[in-house]
Amino acid sequence: MEEKTENVQNINQVNTSDDNKLTKNVVRLLDEENSYIASAKERMNDVIDAFIANSEGAMTLNDFSQIFKTVTVWIKFRPRKLGQYVEVMKERTTAENVCVRYASDEYIPHIKEVLKEHRLQITSQEPNIINCKPPRPKDQDIEIAVQKIKVVGNSSRNSLAQVKADSIQRLQAALKNEYLEAKDVKFAITAIEKVEQKFAVVLVYLRLEAEKKVAGKLFRYDSAENQEIHKSVSRRVAKYSYVEI
Repeated sequence: MEEKTENVQNINQVNTSDDNKLTKNVVRLLDEENSYIASAKERMNDVIDAFIANSEGAMTLNDFSQIFKTVTVWIKFRPRKLGQYVEVMKERTTAENVCVRYASDEYIPHIKEVLKEHRLQITSQEPNIINCKPPRPKDQDIEIAVQKIKVVGNSSRNSLAQVKADSIQRLQAALKNEYLEAKDVKFAITAIEKVEQKFAVVLVYLRLEAEKKVAGKLFRYDSAENQEIHKSVSRRVAKYSYVEI
């Protein structure tokens, strides 16, 4: 039994492949000879990656990963935490399916009680695995998730601006120390400002994509400008699958 318990507890890795993500980075970085511009591009692209990773959590309307952690059951006349023997498998859980893995059939009655409490409907069973259909989220839950995505988006927009500011500061320091000429600094600053604008457009597109996938029929554009940005980038992504920056 201890060996089975250890196996259950060790399966906590989350599959982060693009196939399981609700959004993905659509940026393709063009080669850049200027090291200051290239560095700014890479750092801004990291901001986009961070937004995607952070928005994934916000897009989870119902987090069922902890539902067994605090449940106490009696096993062989002793109280035990059900989470020691049962877990939600994050790597196999999606928006349409919650996958539960358990160490022994003796826990099934307890599992069913927890699933019923959280309105999870059993759809199929495999050896030591139960697949469930999550309940339909409430409108209020959807609105909260959308607001979380907006907050993450605003934070990421500020991060893009900070990368631009840091890059310009480095260029100005290089000019002051006579590492670069004024014309080269001016060229690089102009290029970095344009790069930031392009990344900001991609960020708007990805934020709205995330909101759209969460809200479904309840999705609404927050401005006419962002609606145009979303449609424009969507056409480009549909045609090329990426946006070059």
